[in-house]
Amino acid sequence: MYTTLAEVSIGDLATFISVFATRGAGMRRKHGSHGAEVLGAAEDPNRVYVLIDWESREHFERFRADPDVPPTMKSGGATAPPRFTPLTRVGSFPA
Repeated sequence: MYTTLAEVSIGDLATFISVFATRGAGMRRKHGSHGAEVLGAAEDPNRVYVLIDWESREHFERFRADPDVPPTMKSGGATAPPRFTPLTRVGSFPA
């Protein structure tokens, strides 16, 4: 499993979610995504953070290299390319 955190500047949350949940989901699945979680920035309605689990780093890199991905992101209201940070899970703790 390979996990990334994407910081995305957006124009409108409803538009972003609509495309992310449909066309974007298909693009991510095509490249080995195991799921995603979207978090809004509390102080900035034009920024979201997206945790995405991938089959592997290679799958993620194929997603990044796919020429259909940027237009899909743009159609969802992304105002700039996302900034991706690879993450490593180091623990999970119950409440």
